[in-house]
Amino acid sequence: MVRRKVDLKGIAVVATFVLAGVVLLTFYVWYQTESVKLGLDLGRSEARIRELEIDIEGLKLRKADLLDPRRVESIAREKLGLVDPKDEEIVYEKKDTSR
Repeated sequence: MVRRKVDLKGIAVVATFVLAGVVLLTFYVWYQTESVKLGLDLGRSEARIRELEIDIEGLKLRKADLLDPRRVESIAREKLGLVDPKDEEIVYEKKDTSR
C-alpha cells in the first residue's frame, strides 16, 4: 500500500474557498431576510399612515361640527342661558386714529 502525503497547502486553499463560500452564502441569506423584514415593516407603516389619515379626516369633520356657529349659539342660549344684549348695554369704544 502506498501512502500519499497530505498536502497542507492544498487543504488550506480548499478550506479558504469553502469558508469564503459559507461566509458569502450567510451574508446573502441575511441580506435577503433583512430585505423581506424591511418590506413587511414598510407595508405595515404605510397601512398605519392610511389609518391615521382617515382618523385625521374624521377629526377634522368632528371639529367642524363642534365649531358650527348654529351649534355654539344653541348651546349658549339653551345650556348657558345667554341672550342677545340690549342696545343700551352695548358700549362702543372710539378708535384712536392719531397714529
